[in-house]
Amino acid sequence: MADDGIYRKTEKGRTEIATRANRLGLRERSMLIMVDDKTTRAGLLARNSHPTSEGILNNLLADGYIEIVPGAQAAASGTPTAPGATAAPAAAAPEVEVSLVSASRFACRALVTYLGPGADDLTALVEKCKTPEDLGARLEKCRDVIQGMAGKKKADEFWAGVSARLPKA
Repeated sequence: MADDGIYRKTEKGRTEIATRANRLGLRERSMLIMVDDKTTRAGLLARNSHPTSEGILNNLLADGYIEIVPGAQAAASGTPTAPGATAAPAAAAPEVEVSLVSASRFACRALVTYLGPGADDLTALVEKCKTPEDLGARLEKCRDVIQGMAGKKKADEFWAGVSARLPKA
């Protein structure tokens, strides 16, 4: 994903900051607050160096709380935009890598985000999985744990994220 795009809050993001209607977690809300219509992805990740920051930023983008400012990449990099040039539309959804490593990384970050330090044992088990079948079975158990401790919404978000990244057997 490009690190030179400027990020801004959408109407949904501004509403969440004002009302807490969707009850974002502390880290998600903190990252959303940091989005200021001036900072690039790389800048946001530099400000928040927590291991789950990249995943949180991806989720905020995918869930519609933030967006990439169309045409702001050239302005951010210092490259002047030609008069009359039109900006490319922002991507509808971020691309995700489909691989065992990508699914495992996403799962570990999400587990730490949803469960905190208590997720260490689960992340160790996830990291030991060597095949998509083993990882899929382990992630189903992790989903159940998340549902029990953080709720169905978080479990569904977790499952959607890992399902998008897990290679088909």
